Amino acid sequence: MKHHKQHTKPRNMNDIAILFLRFFIGAIVYLHLIGEMQTYTNVVNHFPSVLGFDGATSFAIVAILKALFATMIIIGISTRFASSMMLIIAAVSIVDAMMPMAEPTERAKLDFVYMGIYLTLVIAGGGYYSLNLPKWLHNKCKGTK
Repeated sequence: MKHHKQHTKPRNMNDIAILFLRFFIGAIVYLHLIGEMQTYTNVVNHFPSVLGFDGATSFAIVAILKALFATMIIIGISTRFASSMMLIIAAVSIVDAMMPMAEPTERAKLDFVYMGIYLTLVIAGGGYYSLNLPKWLHNKCKGTK
């Protein structure tokens, strides 16, 4: 009788591409936030008021949410949810840049590109290399590794 070696199936390159995309967009968000912190006074003076908060409070709320969602995307926890929230933030930024008194900026053009990345992650999810807790619990219940 011949012994058959059990080969583990190599991961699909799509999973590696999604992992790269998650790291890439998360790093971009972090770098953007660092840049905004370095020019804090200028950013706060031009940041729109959201939900009745002043510019500084609105900026703090958005910055914390962006950092939280970027971390979730990088780690792969609820990637679809975090990407959809970042998609909404980018869309609001574009709409804000298109208001009559606003000046369309290069930032609005970049937000449009980022929306494409976020939409890709919403559709694809976190991929195999993510800490998707429901998937882990599902496999644990089935008794698979």
